[in-house]
Amino acid sequence: MKTDKQQKQQKQEKRKKSKDHVNPASDDHLQQIPQRLREIMKSKEMMKMGSRHRKKASKPKPGEQGDIPVPHFRKRKGESKKAYVHRMTQESEHVLFLTNNQIDRKPEIEKPEKELKKHEKQTEEEKTTKRRACSRAKLQQEKKKLAQREKREEEEMFTDEVQFGEVAMAPPSLIVKPKKATVKPQGAYKGLLLNSLLGHSPVSVTEPSMARKRIMEEERERVVQLYRQMKKKRMDKNEKDRR
Repeated sequence: MKTDKQQKQQKQEKRKKSKDHVNPASDDHLQQIPQRLREIMKSKEMMKMGSRHRKKASKPKPGEQGDIPVPHFRKRKGESKKAYVHRMTQESEHVLFLTNNQIDRKPEIEKPEKELKKHEKQTEEEKTTKRRACSRAKLQQEKKKLAQREKREEEEMFTDEVQFGEVAMAPPSLIVKPKKATVKPQGAYKGLLLNSLLGHSPVSVTEPSMARKRIMEEERERVVQLYRQMKKKRMDKNEKDRR
């Protein structure tokens, strides 16, 4: 007869066989899946695992956030009360020192200030460019007006005003005579031009009257002033063109 021990072994073997039949090994069901599909499933599983690792690594640690860490006090094993209080005081003083000497950085304020300065600089450059363009245009306009004015004055200077219905009975005569020209009285003897140039004139030169002298002096002064004005205008125009 079979002993109790043998009967127990047989029962355990039967249970094991029934379990293997109902729940096959974990690798047995993978053998029925094609190899390509298994590789795709494996790569997806690896991608999921990698994304989890990346998320965990991207979280900043408490000490890496740039802020001063707040100390958490806990009495150590075997530490006396006096030593514990002394340690807390030292760490608190250290935190206060770091807080007082920390650089006050305000990136949210610095960035708008830089952008504002840049915008102000661009605006100032645009204003300067516009002012230069306006000044250049104004200068050209003034030059044009001055040239037109000079041209108009010259035309007025050399234009005689003739009234309507006026008739010229004789050709125009010169009011101002040359300095070396001989003054002949009316009805005097007309000698040869060569004799007058050589100085052999039989006609005696008479002294002009005071009224005649005054008229000639005024006319000469008027012509000199007119010449000076024309010369000054020409010099001013040349100087402006050089600029």
